[in-house]
Amino acid sequence: MDYIRVASVNDVAVGQILPIEAKGLKLLLTNVAGQYYAAQRKCPHMGFNLCRGKLDGPAVVCPLHKAKFDLATGAIERDPKLLFINMKAKSDLTVYPVKLEGDAILVGV
Repeated sequence: MDYIRVASVNDVAVGQILPIEAKGLKLLLTNVAGQYYAAQRKCPHMGFNLCRGKLDGPAVVCPLHKAKFDLATGAIERDPKLLFINMKAKSDLTVYPVKLEGDAILVGV
């Protein structure tokens, strides 16, 4: 696994979801109360851009079907829902390790 510099701590405000790329992978980077998380950018249910979603603590909520994913583990916390129809998410969210070196944010890919 290689750690790739994707941003600096000043680039990602608390509560912000930032689109990034690392080794050709389209990811999201977020800052939750000073803890940084990286994950696949597309929702595993229908492929919608999670950068348009909202944070709910250390989880991201898909803006299309309201599926909720833990940003630390990728686990599904709430399955997708469309109107009154409950669905099953196809898979967990792929998450990537994040580390800081000085003010640089590095993602392991």
